[in-house]
This record gives sequence, structure tokens and C-alpha cells, in this order.
Amino acid sequence: LSNAQSKLHSRVPLTTIIVNNGGGAIFSFLPIAKHGQDVGFEEFWGTPTKSISFRKGADAFGLPYRYANSFESFREAYRSSLLSGRPEIIEARVIDRSKNVDIHQRITSTAIQFVTKLVSETSSDECDLSLNTRINLPIKRYTNENISKGSNRSKTLLLIHGWMGDKSEWDLVGAELVKDLPHEWDIISIDLPGHGEAPYILSPIQQMMRTALSLNSFHENADFCSSGKFSIDAMAKAVCNSLQNDHGIKSLDAIAGYSLGGRIALAMNRLCLTNTDMNAPQQDNDNKLITKQTRLILLGANPGKLPFDDHTVKTESDNQRVRKDRLLAQSLLSSLYKTYLIPIGSDLSYLSKFVAKWYGNNLWGDLQERYPHKFKNMIYRRIMSLSERRHEIASVLYECSPPLNPIDDWKKVTPAKTLYIAGSLDKKYSFIGRLWEKSGGVNKYVEINDAGHALLVEQPREISSALVGFLKDARIANTLGTSKEISDEDANVVNDVKTDNKEKLDPAPRIQVGVMEFESFSITVGSYNAGIRGIGWGDSARIENELKSRSGFIISIASGDGMAVGVGEVSPLNGLHKESAEEAAHQLNAVKKFLSCDNSEKRPSFLAREILSMNGSLSRLVKSILISSGIDVSSLAASVKSGIEMAILSIASQSQGSPLPQALAAHYWPKGVPISSSTFGLLPVNGLITRGEYATSSPAHFSAAAKEISFTSLKIKVAGHCSPKDDALSLVRWSEPLNGPRKLSLRADANRAWDLASALEFVEEAKNANSSILSILEFVEEPLKKQAVDKKWSIIDQVIALDNFWNIGEIHYALDESLADLAEDCDYNFGNIAADLRRLFGDRVNRPHGCAAFVLKPALIGLELSLQLAKLAHEEFQISAVFSSSFDSGIGLAFTSILAAVSDRAPFSSKVKKYAHGVGTFGMLGGDTLSPSFESYVSKEGLVNVNSLSRALYGLSL
Repeated sequence: LSNAQSKLHSRVPLTTIIVNNGGGAIFSFLPIAKHGQDVGFEEFWGTPTKSISFRKGADAFGLPYRYANSFESFREAYRSSLLSGRPEIIEARVIDRSKNVDIHQRITSTAIQFVTKLVSETSSDECDLSLNTRINLPIKRYTNENISKGSNRSKTLLLIHGWMGDKSEWDLVGAELVKDLPHEWDIISIDLPGHGEAPYILSPIQQMMRTALSLNSFHENADFCSSGKFSIDAMAKAVCNSLQNDHGIKSLDAIAGYSLGGRIALAMNRLCLTNTDMNAPQQDNDNKLITKQTRLILLGANPGKLPFDDHTVKTESDNQRVRKDRLLAQSLLSSLYKTYLIPIGSDLSYLSKFVAKWYGNNLWGDLQERYPHKFKNMIYRRIMSLSERRHEIASVLYECSPPLNPIDDWKKVTPAKTLYIAGSLDKKYSFIGRLWEKSGGVNKYVEINDAGHALLVEQPREISSALVGFLKDARIANTLGTSKEISDEDANVVNDVKTDNKEKLDPAPRIQVGVMEFESFSITVGSYNAGIRGIGWGDSARIENELKSRSGFIISIASGDGMAVGVGEVSPLNGLHKESAEEAAHQLNAVKKFLSCDNSEKRPSFLAREILSMNGSLSRLVKSILISSGIDVSSLAASVKSGIEMAILSIASQSQGSPLPQALAAHYWPKGVPISSSTFGLLPVNGLITRGEYATSSPAHFSAAAKEISFTSLKIKVAGHCSPKDDALSLVRWSEPLNGPRKLSLRADANRAWDLASALEFVEEAKNANSSILSILEFVEEPLKKQAVDKKWSIIDQVIALDNFWNIGEIHYALDESLADLAEDCDYNFGNIAADLRRLFGDRVNRPHGCAAFVLKPALIGLELSLQLAKLAHEEFQISAVFSSSFDSGIGLAFTSILAAVSDRAPFSSKVKKYAHGVGTFGMLGGDTLSPSFESYVSKEGLVNVNSLSRALYGLSL
């Protein structure tokens, strides 16, 4: 109405139409709208017009005003305004913002369904690999013309080609095999999906339509393996199903796979040995397609991630490999657009350059110079393949990049039945072959002299000879064995090789770590700020030690492009962390200085998907940041590491466009598990009674102190200042609410204060005071002192002593300090930690134990290691995982709660008993670093609303 006065005096009959949709409707389409009041959407974005009267505004300027709330009334108002010949204002009240979004979504959905149906993959189940159904793959049989067609062939050898190839790639080798193998062998090669004469997943017309509509492009944030149409497993299943159902092949005596074909062979082996759906209806060994008697011949094939040491260079190479493969696939797909606009000669020229560049890599050992005629012929064949099946070949490259697919297929091979072949000029795979043979993982490694990666083209006679010798070797006919682990010494040899010979690949699509800021905080603790006693481990757990405040630092780290900011908490606790607050601040300053350097190339980067997989990438990244900041590796502060982990996880989840629980579940959980907003609901929390508090407080007093929260579980700190008998009586006194309306479970925490006699005295006195105490006592955390033999502690000695306590006292125990000590002894290497724990808990039948739970403190041992240990406990040991705070403020408590929820809801945790988690320390804080405070997300029943908490943390990060 700013120019309403001029309109009044104007002779121009201007009709002004105000489309009133109740505010800023366009913002309702943005992702931020779904967060609602958590981010103040209505106030700052929706800007509702309820308080605005357009009628009064028009009246103030003497302008005629009309109101319309339907199409009919608007049409009449507009018609009347035009006939009036004067300036007027019409307010058209349209549908509200939420209905507007719903209508647009329905329109979009309808349009997508129509277009998808028009150009989608063929509806025939026979060509949809993602449905795990049949696709009739052509095969080729190699026969000797001198052999009668009626000859009995009792054994079958399957030959599988590599990327961009087809079944004819084996012709030169096949011609030699039929001469040298006994006549009982049926030798066949097969076209992989997307190659050769295999049925099209997309017809050429569909490809053209999808390309025209930009539906073929790859997106950076997509989960490329989830589509599954050309993943290693999908193609392996397609091969198995086609052999059985289309070609009547019921069993394979040997499989030879070249490059990609070798990876398919490994996947077939794994799937058939572990998944009964991959075999014929009869499940006895004589009728399986692949058994442990099937011989595997792998030619220049990636066996997965052999157990090398986790060096940063390897991780970078993996990510670079993914990046390189993706860029090549995108380049191929982009060239498909141009084929409709440029002459065919120009397209062939592009394909020629593409293939020549591919075969110019070091892997091929200067093939063009050594065998120019063979090189030229191979280039021609690849160009023809790409001109016919470019879209599918690009998709195979995109989905089958080695780091994106199964990494431990090598574990499923029978070493005595496995042969590995590589060319001497192929440095990468020849080293893998030598290492694998040395470790006992394969029966034999054969190195072909003067050959690179193109083994089938360069030396077909030598390849045939190696296959025949292996297949005719009667000594391995009935031998079986298990895969052997590779020694650290051998692993270091290969890592050195990878460092010296790594390919110079394109930069990976990573998120660069940007600048870091941090500020200190200090919060009083205890009821009425009186402090709390006996908090920590060791001597700090004694009641004489008082904690009056929690202090630390809140850090924020930005992504390199400034589009995301992650937060974390660094708050070392005296008696738990080895570093002081001053030492933590010193390290934070060093990191801040390093990340503020002008040369951005020095700052590390990461791939969000790898970080969220919690597979070791996060720990390696944080460690590299700290070491690059000039911090000695022997003095890395645990609290600083965990705080940076929090911030990096925040950035990673933002890059995925979802709160942290959903982002973690999408990558940490097995693929294909459905995730929704209801997946993470309410997380149970245990209350905490500190040392001394239970001696002076009653259950009723505690209830008031805990702000009337009715916890379903209480943890009571014992063994801090009185006798085991007094501890037992106090524990029994706290069990009294069980007789009332509140259902309560108890657990005790001794913090390694007792010897065996004192621990058993505590148990006996508790039983005498209340014979039913065992039914409500979940476990005792670390009841026994640190066990040392010859002044040296070990997890094995500690657990043996704890199991002795369990056998006599009949009360389960939980590990806490022992896990932290083990992690420190193993330099926080999960593989080494897991190996020690498997020796103790991996055989429950022959070695029963009394461990009920692993108590995990992310602020001490790290967020990633905590989740790794939780998965190990749940999946392999059926031991519960309890996530516990280190008296953190709200930000630390939020991350701990999110990890607990992700762990508890994971598919591999479904059969494990769940306990309440140790984040109930919020009731002892006189303030918080999180706003609204962490306490506001806890219900009166002692349940944390993880969904709301994670949204708030996500919004805070934004």
C-alpha cells in the first residue's frame, strides 16, 4: 500500500490483486520447514499475515476494497473492478501454505510416475537385476572338433571376463584349454550383465529418452551401491541364476575370473556358501552350484581389503579410486548426450581417446609399446563395446569401484582350492599375489613374466598352462582349509609397496576441513551447587575427592566451503582423562592454528559416507589433524580427539541432509534397512546416586533432587568410603521403591575398589538383607581391583578374575575401566582390541562368562571406537552395550545419546538385552551448553527424545 495514495489520485483504473496465502509460502517448500518450531520456522520464515488487515489499509487511503475466497467470488470481484473504471484493491485469499505444498507434491509425484513409467527400465522381471530375478545371460562353449558330441562331460569350468569385455575375451585361452584339459571338462564362458550379448537393462530408445530428460546423470550425494542393478553381488546372483535356470548347469567344479570377473567369482563363492537361495532346491553339498570343493582361479582380481595395517595413505587411495571411477563413468555418460548432436566420427574419436587413456595406466605395463598389434585390436573391441552399451558399462564402473563393494570376500575362499595369477609388470596385483601366497591364503601364486594386467590378450598360452596344471593337480582334490590371517610384517611390506606405487589419480570428492574456533565454559555441579564426591577412577573415586564444577571447551569446525559447521565438546574430567584442561586447551590452540593456515591444500578432507560408516576413517582423520598440528602422537588428548570427532560427524551428517542418527544408520547399519523419523524414539536413561549421596539421602530426597524423574534404573556408586556391608545395606535401601508403584532396576559401580573377598562380602550381605536382590541387580561395574601378574596388567587376567567373582557370587559384571585400559594398550586400534576380546568372549559354549555389558564412554575412548565395540559386543558376543557420559555438558550428552540410540536400534542388536544408558548426569549440572538444555528433552519417565534432540543439534550446527 506504499503507493496507495498516488493510486487514489491517479486516473489509471489499476486493479491491484493481493494473493494472500498466509505468509511466505515459498519457504514451506524448503527442507527447514519440516523442523517447525525447533528452528522458529513460523516466526522467521513463515511470517504469517494473520495480524495484517488489507481492508483497513485500503480504507486508510480511501481505496475501494473487495475480498474473494473462491474462484467464483474472485472472478466476480475482478469483473466488477474492471467495470468500475477506478483503482481498486482485491484480496484473494488462497489455500493455506501446508495445503499448497501438499498439492504441489502430488502434482510432482504424478508427473514423476508418468515419466518414470515411460522411460524406466523394462518392466519384465527377467531384466531387473535389483529384483534378484532371472536374466538370461548368453554362454559360449569351447569344444574340440575331434571330440564326439556325445562325450560325457562330468566337470564344468566357468570363465568370466572383465570390464568392457565379453565372453569372447577367453577365446585364445579357451582354444588352448580344450587341447590340454581332459575331455570330461565342459568349458564355458558367459556374458556379464551390461556386456556383450546380455539382455539390455535399458533399451537404446529408453536410454535416449532418459538422456534427453537428464535422468541418467549421477548425483554426488546418492548412495550408489543401494540401486544394486550393477553391483558385484547383483551380477554374481544373475550369473548363478542364469547358469542354473537357463543353461541347466547344476554345479561348478572350477571358476576362472579375470579382473572384474574375478571379483564376481569371489562374490559367487561367498553367496553360494552362505545363502541357500543361491543354490538348487536340494541343499546337500552334491547339488550346490558352488561348494568348498569348487576351485577358484583369480587373474589380476581385487580380493577385497586384506588385513593390512590401517595407514592413511591406503584410505586416501581408496577414496581416490572411487573418485576416479566415478569421474570416468560420468564422462562416459556425458558423452552419451553428445551422440545425438555430433557426427558419429567425432564420437568414435572420443571413445578412442577414452580407451587409450584407460589402457595407458601403469597397470597395463606399457602394453602399446610391447604388443602394438594386440593393443590396437583390443582398443577396437572396446570402442565397439562402448558404442553399443555405453550406459550400462558406465553404470558397472560406477557401482563396482572396489572400495564400494564387499571387502572381505577373500575370507570365504578355501586356500587349498584357490590359485592367484598376475603379470610381473602389474605391480599392484603381483604384490598382492606374493603376499597372499606367503600368508597361506591361496594354494599357489603364479606370476606371468613380461605381462601386465591384460593377461588374456598378452599370454594366453601361459594362462592356459597355469589353469590346466592347477585343475589337474590331484593332490588338492579333497583338501580343505581356512583362510589365514596376514602377519603385521607381511602387511607392512604391502603397505610400503602401495605407498611407492600408488596411482596418480584425480582428487576424491571430499569435504575439506575448514577453520576451528573454541570457547571455554564452566558449570557448577551438585544439588544447590554443593558439588559431588567420588567421581572418577582410581583414587579420584574416593569420597574425599570433590568435584564442584565442570569446565571445558565447546569447539566449532566449519567445512572448507563454509556450508556446514559442526560442534563438539572437549571437557577432560580429572580422574578419568589423563590430560588437564590446560593441556587440552594447548592442543586445541595448535589445531586452530593449523586449520587457519592460508594454504588450504594442507588441510585434510574426507568423504562423508566413509566417516559415517564408522569403519576407522573418522579416527584416522582426527589423528592426522592432530599430528599435522604438531602434537606428539604419544600425547594426543582423548577429550580433544572425541570433541573433534563430534564436530566432523556433525559436518558429515549435514552433507547428507539428515540429522546424525539417520545419517549414521544409513551407513553404519547394513544396507537396505528401512530408516524413518520413527526409527529413533525414546532412549531409557539410568539415574545416578553418587558416593556419599546414598548414605545421606533417601529415595524420596533423590526423587526431588532429580526433578521428579522416575528413572526405571538407578546406578549407585559403591565402595568409596565404607565397608562392603554398609554398601550392600545402602543398595538394598535404594531398592525399596520396588515395593511401591515405581518399577526399578539397580546396578552398582565399584570402580575397581574391591579385592575378591570384599566383592563377595558385598554380594553376601546384600543377599542376607534382601534375598530377592539378585532379581533386580542388573550387574556390578568393575567390582575388582586392577589385576596385575608380574606387575603387568592384561585384559585376560582381569576377565578371568571377574568370571571367578561371577561364578562364586552369581552376579554379573560389566567392563568399563578395563575397556579403556585395553584400548590404550592397543593404541586404540580396533582390530587389535577386537582380537583380544574375541579370545575371551568369542566362544560362549566352551567358555561361558559373566559379562553382562560393555560400558562405553565416547568422551574417553572416542565416538567411533565406542560404536565399533558396541557392534562387536552385540553381533558377536551377545553382550549389551551401555553408553555412558563422563559428566559431560549437554552437547557431549547429546552425542552420547545419539550413539546409544543408533546402537540399540541397529539390526544386529535386535536379540541383545537392552539396558538404560548412563546419561543421567544432566540432573547434577547447574547449567548447560545446549539451549534448550539437555534436560528439556528428558521425559518424567526418564526417556530421552532422541528425534527432537538430534534435530536441535542439527539446527544448532546449521
